[in-house]
Amino acid sequence: MKRRAFLGSTILGLSATTLVPARASAPEFSRNPFTLGVASGDVTDNSAVLWTRLAPEPLQADGGMDSSGVLVNWEIALDPAMSRIVQRGESVASSELAHSVHVELENLNANQEYWYRFSTTSQHSQIGRTKTLPDTKSQLQSLRFVTASCQNYSHGYFVAYEHMVKDKPDFVIHLGDYIYDTSFGATFRKHETEKRPETLDEFRRRHALYKTDEHLQHAHAQIPFFTTIDNHDAIEDKDPDKAAQRIAAYQAWYEHMPVRGFVGPGANRFDLLRKIQLGNLAQISLLDARQFRDKKDLCRDSMDSKFGFGNYRERCKEIIKDERSMLGKEQESWLINNLQNNSTSWNVIASPGPFLPFHFQHGGKDLRYIGAWDAYPANRKRIAEVVAQSSSGHPLILSGDVHSFWALDGSLTRDPDERIPVVEFVTSSISANWPEPLNKPVMDNLNNNPQVKFYEGERRGYLLHEVNKTEWKTTARAMQDVKDNQSRAFDAANFLVRKGESGFTQTS
Repeated sequence: MKRRAFLGSTILGLSATTLVPARASAPEFSRNPFTLGVASGDVTDNSAVLWTRLAPEPLQADGGMDSSGVLVNWEIALDPAMSRIVQRGESVASSELAHSVHVELENLNANQEYWYRFSTTSQHSQIGRTKTLPDTKSQLQSLRFVTASCQNYSHGYFVAYEHMVKDKPDFVIHLGDYIYDTSFGATFRKHETEKRPETLDEFRRRHALYKTDEHLQHAHAQIPFFTTIDNHDAIEDKDPDKAAQRIAAYQAWYEHMPVRGFVGPGANRFDLLRKIQLGNLAQISLLDARQFRDKKDLCRDSMDSKFGFGNYRERCKEIIKDERSMLGKEQESWLINNLQNNSTSWNVIASPGPFLPFHFQHGGKDLRYIGAWDAYPANRKRIAEVVAQSSSGHPLILSGDVHSFWALDGSLTRDPDERIPVVEFVTSSISANWPEPLNKPVMDNLNNNPQVKFYEGERRGYLLHEVNKTEWKTTARAMQDVKDNQSRAFDAANFLVRKGESGFTQTS
């Protein structure tokens, strides 16, 4: 599959209307079919994706719909009262795609707020808001956005999204684990079943459950999202024995996300790469660190399953092979090209998992987290060399996955072979917990890792980034208690990076 820069040209993913039969009806609904809300995403300077799904009975696999296609009208306007309509049309919501609707709008104005809604013959959706990105060649003075990841329905409310809306970001980058395949024993809010999803119907029900969260719906209706996939969203490696499960997971993920790049039912691939160019201010390369990577689950012979649930392991010979890759050759070339040819002030990588190294000393051995770039050292070294050699914008890395807040300065790593002149900010989870068997080994080894200048494993939340030409400010926005549906938020820490200067300072 050919990789292209996402901004400046539209990804030619198939829209829902090209994947469904033409036969459609206009039924009268006795109940609201828009129970899962509306959303926008994959915005560029002249386009956006609008999403909804018809599901009057959202927790049924078919959403309470029959097999008929349904005509859905949509319109987009310049005002929240929907009086200044600029585009309108209709799409077919097909049972083949769970009666989801993906409208790929084009010919929009750059850096423009829009409002939109969907309707059937008898019902209207709520009105959603979106915003396009600035013109790719504009002299952008500032921007604000959020990075988030890891929301487990059974661990707490998604109340963090309510505070995101109040922060008024231009967009959200969700780094994966939008759904969880398991509760890990938590029962605060129960999944529709404790069986891990494997089939298309099962993944559809899990996604629909998550979309019923009021805070998540509110955020989607107010802020455009960029999204990528992590291990709990789908099968994470290229395991041919689990191809059918990954195909089902990808399709259900598409059916519930405002995204492009879906090839079609039955395809075991998804075009997820996005280069988000924000005028001359910042370029963000959003990675797919799951779809093409080499096998993660290695080095089991010496694994201590009681230490970090077996996630922290000694690196065996297979881990350090030169050809081993987190990204795959095609994506790696795409990323290197982005890093080398950036023309903005900030040259950013957004990765689902942590990039910089972290050493665990345990039982006289040096262990690493098997789910991060530490398990792909050769691939990381190639990317690090490009970052070190490139003079095209100040480098930064934004990541998630580990349910805790981190701020790292890669130039302080003790091992010179792993020293990387880049700052990384890791967001905590929206709600997924960070249990003691994972947290304590990190706490016990902070003194062995001087590159970690801040760590907070007790709080859930997200990162708010406020950027201008010379400064990058990141705030760790933490929730008091995600088991409180009205939880307050507070700033756990603030960090400042100055363009052209090494490292960062913690300002509070």
